[in-house]
Amino acid sequence: MYKLCIGLVCLFLFFPTLVSAVDFEWFNTKSKQNERINLNTRLLERKNHRGVWMKIDKLTFSNIDLRDIPNSFISLKFNFSGKHLFTIPGTGQVYLLDKKSKLFTRIDETYYRGYNFNALQFIRNDTLFSLGGHGFWLSNNILTFFDFRSKEWSAVGNENGQPLFGVTSETAGLLKHKNEIISIVSTKENTSNSTKKFELYLFNLNSRKWLKIGNIDYSVLKNLGIASNKFILLDDLIFFNDPLQGYFADFQKNKIYKYTGIKRNFFNSHSKIYIENGWVYSVTKSNSKQFESTIIDSLKLEDIKKGSNSVGKLYNSVQIENTRLIIYSIVGLTIIIVLLKPLSRYNNSSIRLNQLFTKKYPKKLPKGGNLFIRHFKENGLEHYLTTNEMSNLLNINKKAYDTQRQYRSQFICNMNEFFYEHAEINNAILRISLEDDKRFVKYGLKQEALEFVLKNNLI
Repeated sequence: MYKLCIGLVCLFLFFPTLVSAVDFEWFNTKSKQNERINLNTRLLERKNHRGVWMKIDKLTFSNIDLRDIPNSFISLKFNFSGKHLFTIPGTGQVYLLDKKSKLFTRIDETYYRGYNFNALQFIRNDTLFSLGGHGFWLSNNILTFFDFRSKEWSAVGNENGQPLFGVTSETAGLLKHKNEIISIVSTKENTSNSTKKFELYLFNLNSRKWLKIGNIDYSVLKNLGIASNKFILLDDLIFFNDPLQGYFADFQKNKIYKYTGIKRNFFNSHSKIYIENGWVYSVTKSNSKQFESTIIDSLKLEDIKKGSNSVGKLYNSVQIENTRLIIYSIVGLTIIIVLLKPLSRYNNSSIRLNQLFTKKYPKKLPKGGNLFIRHFKENGLEHYLTTNEMSNLLNINKKAYDTQRQYRSQFICNMNEFFYEHAEINNAILRISLEDDKRFVKYGLKQEALEFVLKNNLI
């Protein structure tokens, strides 16, 4: 009996590691399918329309100990320099997936865990940040960033203004093209649903200061069937998702809207929504006796706005007196001076953070790329370039034929690498064989590559 008990204890101790089937899973807005990293088989997989996971590639794991990965978690995925970053909330763990080299690597050296679960994490200027969250021993709005050199999370000396707690990924979001975070937090006075109120804040990442925008009356949300302050931020619009039923707010206009367009089932309590390049995707899992299927629908964000009606006001504005601003400024400056002097690490972090937000990261097209893109912008994507036209455009038409061919090949390679690294666009330059003579080709450009260049003002 004693040996049996010992055996059972050992089995329970090692059981979670042996049977762990948790994976890094995400929705690919380009392929419109779910993808995952299967930790048991070390395969990159994609789920087909019948709910069956299909192999894409065999991955090589580097610096990964499966015993460090929790038995149950939901990972977060971020696009990062043509690759994918993953984090496991509450652990500080950071992973990098390079699809091109088929390599999955753990890149952090974090030892502490069990804090800042459900923190708001985001990428800004190729830097991974984390704000707020809650956990066993730490529950506040400290801003941290992942230092790729030290392979650890470093704290930023942000000002400890209100709100001191309550910011999570479910109640906050990073505004598009801005260094500001919007958050809806609970007030200290919340004791019952009859008196419950929320506060709307903006957090400026440059100054690391909070600005209160106004107070939100919970009864307004409750009357619409919204149960809490949880939301998903799509660009600059707040889509309430407890439950998700088509209510969203524009805080700049201080209005709440209800989507009443033709796709009435687009927003439902069983779906998850994503946004990519102005398109919103609604993904709903449907189970039958035979198999699990996924229903995917899409709408332009602008069409959602057009198909919506205003149903009320989001918040009551708060007027801040000049004297209060002066007091906050003096107190904030005093705190910064006191903190910067003894804490050199915080000082370095703050300086580096300012550099991250003020430094420009220009995306420069390869040599000849400006003229190449301009041709399709001015003439249309259907006007392909012949081999001679390409040589004239690159100003290599007077060189030997073999030299021209090498120049063209190198130019196409450089352009394809540029678009893959900065926009994850594969084979942006099209090479199409002529119908009358397959030995000769003409050159084109993918539409998404042209849109990326115009959107980022690269020409």
